[in-house]
Amino acid sequence: MDIKKMVLGITNSYLLTGDHGYIMVDTGIRNQQERFLSGLKYHHIKAEQIRLIIITHGHFDHVGSLAAIKGLCRNCQVMIHPYEAPRISEPRVAIPPGTNLEGKIISSIGRVSRPILKFEPVKPEILFKEEITLREYGIEGKVIHTPGHTAGSLTVLLDDGQAIVGDLAVNFTRSRPFPPFAEEPSVIYSSWKRLCEAGATTIYPAHGPSFPASWLKENLPAGV
Repeated sequence: MDIKKMVLGITNSYLLTGDHGYIMVDTGIRNQQERFLSGLKYHHIKAEQIRLIIITHGHFDHVGSLAAIKGLCRNCQVMIHPYEAPRISEPRVAIPPGTNLEGKIISSIGRVSRPILKFEPVKPEILFKEEITLREYGIEGKVIHTPGHTAGSLTVLLDDGQAIVGDLAVNFTRSRPFPPFAEEPSVIYSSWKRLCEAGATTIYPAHGPSFPASWLKENLPAGV
């Protein structure tokens, strides 16, 4: 399947083509409506054609423009894990702890910047815990629970091996794909292993370009 990418602020958003419309994955930081519409125009897609928005997790850089984009799409629904739902419906600006020195510094800055990171609340229509198929949208694939970056992080795993992982992995410098922020860092490797065993071949992160899933395997510690 052809995956279309739009960069909304600092976050990659992805579009998947179904039989009767599109699925969008993540919506970027606040005030990305114009960039969203420009991206749709580039791909010859109308906002009303988007039937579902999947949120990989509830951090501000993935849901900041969710309310605005949902309004533009009119009839689309929002899917998220139950653990993440309160973060977008209340909403809460959650700042994850850093996993390295740079991440810890940025995280400390983020905690004092919460007021300017606030976003409009959205009540999600679809919640699930472990796995849900996308076949009713005409897409050969599923959404699976892949905790680590957050407790309720999700991955869109297509039958052809393409995997949209949110912040479960990153590709900033090609040094290693481990994210600089994580709420449950000890769980990340288990989710990587699950993806690889489930047939993932290409990883599409929210930050950085896509890369082969073999890079995850190469970075798994012994014994995982």
